[in-house]
Amino acid sequence: MTTSSQFITYPNTTLANPLAAPGYWGFPTSSVDWCEDNYAVSFYVAEFFNSLSSISMIVVGLAGIYLHSSFEKRFLLTFGSIAIVGLGSIAFHGTLLFPLQMLDEVPMVYSILSLAYCCIEDRSYRRYGTWFPVSIALYGILTTLVMMFAGPDNHLLEFVVFQSSFAFMVLVVMSHIVKIYSGLDDWAIRRMWIATAVTALTSYLFWNIDFRMCDVVQNLPMGLWNPQLHAVWHVGASLSSYLVTLLLCYNRADNLGHKPLIEWKWRMLPYVVVKHSKSN
Repeated sequence: MTTSSQFITYPNTTLANPLAAPGYWGFPTSSVDWCEDNYAVSFYVAEFFNSLSSISMIVVGLAGIYLHSSFEKRFLLTFGSIAIVGLGSIAFHGTLLFPLQMLDEVPMVYSILSLAYCCIEDRSYRRYGTWFPVSIALYGILTTLVMMFAGPDNHLLEFVVFQSSFAFMVLVVMSHIVKIYSGLDDWAIRRMWIATAVTALTSYLFWNIDFRMCDVVQNLPMGLWNPQLHAVWHVGASLSSYLVTLLLCYNRADNLGHKPLIEWKWRMLPYVVVKHSKSN
């Protein structure tokens, strides 16, 4: 993108020849084009830095599965969904094609739904019965259908449905995290929750600057380069997603009376250790 993040309603004709396709994947058909210049680094990658930074999601997702392999399946599914979002994000940002945009956004919906289940059903007993996982699955299916049928012909509808449905579930998760945090006595865990919140909120701020102030970002004083804030968002969102899931693992294990501990792998990646774990 050359001037601003926007909903795409016409081909990106920023090259010298406005009739030529901008890169290998042709004109963007996605509902949104981010602030990074398209095909600026590689003829084969629409948004190079946004694609590259998406690898962080795959790394933390796979690391989460590996380091917490003895935990319940709900957590392995949540860690795995982060990695799947990363793969979809590479496909989307690498091409800016609407069908591949769905590979990014649809997994995000199911990832937050999986996180919500882990967050809400955290007791030693099932709080809401079978209807709860069925209802959130239906929520995901309905959101997916609306997004797909909106298609590239109605960019605004697709983008609003995705953003609103995802944001609603984020608020649900946050409300339960506040309850978990308020009941904590361990200040080390409290500090980790605070660090996670600061990382997530800072990353979200960068997302908004990139999306809403692209004209400013593209024209920084003294010829400074575009700081690629959407790519920074990817890294921050990856880290905060990993930490939230990890802390929910800790909370679940603590509620089950397993006396969890936080340890560090390679002195840089925290993970939860318990004496016992159960399958779910």
